[in-house]
Amino acid sequence: MVLVIHEGWFHGKCSRRFRPGCNLETTSRDPKGSHAGDASRSPLPCRPFCGIYQTSPRAANLRMEQVASIPARFPTIYSQELTPSSVSVLSYVHFWNDVWLILNDIIIGTAVGTFLCENSDALSEFLRVQIEEYLVVSPQRALLWLNNWPAGLKLNTELSQFYCQTFLSIVIAWARILQALVLPHLSDTIWLMGALGMFGLTMTASAVSDLIGLLTMHLYIGYRVSAMIFSQQLKISRSLWNLFRGKRYNVLRKRTDSWDYDLDQLVLGTILFTLIAFLSPTVITYYALFALTRFMIILAHALLDTVLVLMNHFPLFALLLRMKSPLRMPGGIIYSVSDDHPSISIQPIPVSRIFDHYVQLGSRLTAHYHPLRLVRVIFGGGQLTTIPRSLIRLGRSVRG
Repeated sequence: MVLVIHEGWFHGKCSRRFRPGCNLETTSRDPKGSHAGDASRSPLPCRPFCGIYQTSPRAANLRMEQVASIPARFPTIYSQELTPSSVSVLSYVHFWNDVWLILNDIIIGTAVGTFLCENSDALSEFLRVQIEEYLVVSPQRALLWLNNWPAGLKLNTELSQFYCQTFLSIVIAWARILQALVLPHLSDTIWLMGALGMFGLTMTASAVSDLIGLLTMHLYIGYRVSAMIFSQQLKISRSLWNLFRGKRYNVLRKRTDSWDYDLDQLVLGTILFTLIAFLSPTVITYYALFALTRFMIILAHALLDTVLVLMNHFPLFALLLRMKSPLRMPGGIIYSVSDDHPSISIQPIPVSRIFDHYVQLGSRLTAHYHPLRLVRVIFGGGQLTTIPRSLIRLGRSVRG
C-alpha cells in the first residue's frame, strides 16, 4: 500500500506566500480581472503619455527594493530559532534565488554595457542614419504617397490634404527637435545606457525601452489623433445603424430598445451617413498607416518586456537546487507499507510547480501582446499600449 501526500506540508502553508523565484503583484484595478486595455481606457488623456517613460524609474525602484531587503532577510535564513521546515525552505530558496538573479543580471548587464561603451561612437553613427531614415524620411514619404491617391484609391482631397499637412507638421517639428537635442548627444546617450549596465541588464533594457518611446513620440501622437478620429467615426456609425433599424440604446437599462424616429431625424441621419461613407476611406487609410507603425513599436516593447521578465522572475536557483539536491525541494510525502514494514519518503517538488509563477506571468505577456488581440484593438479603434508595469513587476520579497 502506498499513500502519497501531494505537497501537503510544504505547499499547504506556503503556496500563497511563495513561488520559487518571486512573488508577483497580481492586484488589478479592473474588477473583472481584465487588464488588456486598462491604459487605453484611461479617463485622463495625459496618462498614456506619462506611462511611456516609466520603465527605467520602475526598474531602478525594483532593484533598490531587492538590494535593501537582502541585509534584513539574511539573518533570518541562518537563525538558530526553531521554525517549520516549510518556512525555512521557503525563506532559503526565495532569498538565494533573488541573490542569484541580481548577480546574473549585473554580470550580463556589465558585459552588454561594456560593449555599448566601447562602441558608442560607431553605434551612434549607425543609429543616426536609421533614425533619420525610418523615423523622419519614411513617415514623410508615406504621408505624401497617401495624399496622391495611392494604388488608385480615391481619397477625399480636402480631408487628405488636411491629414497630410497636419501630420507632416508634427513629423517635421519632431525631426527638428531630434536634430537639435537628441541626435548630437546620441553617442553620450548610448554610453550612459552602457554605464547603467553595471546595475544590471534590466536597467539597460529599461533605458532602451524609454529611448524608443522618446524617439517615436511623433508617431505616437499621430497614432493617438488618428485613432481618436477613427473611434469617434465608429461610434457615429453604430448610432446611425441603430437609427436606420428603428432602435435606440437605453443608457439607464444598458440595452437596445425599439424607437420611433421623426422624419427630420431620419433625414439628418441620412445626411450624416453620407458624410461618414465618403470620408471613411480617407480616415481609415491614415489610421492604418499610424496603427501599423504603432504595432511595430509595440512588438519592440514586447521583446524588451520579455527580457525584463526573464531577468527578474526566472527561478534559476530553485531550478538548479531541484536538479542538484531534489530532497532539498520537498513537494510531498510518500507513505508506503511493504511486508508489514511502513516507510516514509520525501517526494521532490515537480519541476512544473517551480515554473507555476513563470507560466502565469508568461500568460499575461502573451495575452496582452498577442497579435490577434492587437489586431482586434486596431479594428475596434482602441489604444495600443504596453503592458501595465504592475502586472510584470516583482513584488516585495517574502521574509522568512
